[in-house]
Amino acid sequence: MKSARPLLISFEGIDGSGKSTQCKMLYHELIDRGFAVHLYREPGGTRISEKIRNILLDRENMEMSPVTEMLLYFASRNQLISEKVVPALKKGEIVLLDRFVDSTIAYQGYGRNLSLESIQKVADVAIGTVIPDLTILVDTPLETAEDRMEDRDLDRLEAENVEFKLRTKNGYLKLAEADSHRFLVLDGRDSIDSLKRTVLTRIDQLLDSSV
Repeated sequence: MKSARPLLISFEGIDGSGKSTQCKMLYHELIDRGFAVHLYREPGGTRISEKIRNILLDRENMEMSPVTEMLLYFASRNQLISEKVVPALKKGEIVLLDRFVDSTIAYQGYGRNLSLESIQKVADVAIGTVIPDLTILVDTPLETAEDRMEDRDLDRLEAENVEFKLRTKNGYLKLAEADSHRFLVLDGRDSIDSLKRTVLTRIDQLLDSSV
């Protein structure tokens, strides 16, 4: 396996944005190049985290309160960080996350109107100082994202109303603007191959700086 400094890269965006496709493509590209790389989805990635995922996304749980929702996301995230992410980073490996803490700030903070300060306090406990080296935000118009999910069996979050999704989308853009050094914002309307090339260009810069 090729060696590199440990890298944590997260992919963000509203449901249907195309972020998962780009995350998987990067994973396979890095595997083909011989890097030690791991890909985890959020919520999920561990046995316990996957059980929490089932609770969070089950449409039978529509009565779930925003605070419960936020705390469950962080509970799942803490288990993933403790069990998988930190050990991999300590070994100098690359970790790709399909969603991370920015999702909670966007969805539960901006989308659910929870206090951003309260979310940050929970984040301090749940993830400590673990911060992505790069966050790739695939910014896709809501109408485009909705069209992509037209034939999908929607989960509890995907089935939310348009107003919630717009608040979430705008929340992501506010996060990217406030931390432009960490974020790479992509236009989700571009072709899959074009987005992949842009992602790889930025990843190569990170890898070059780690040699």
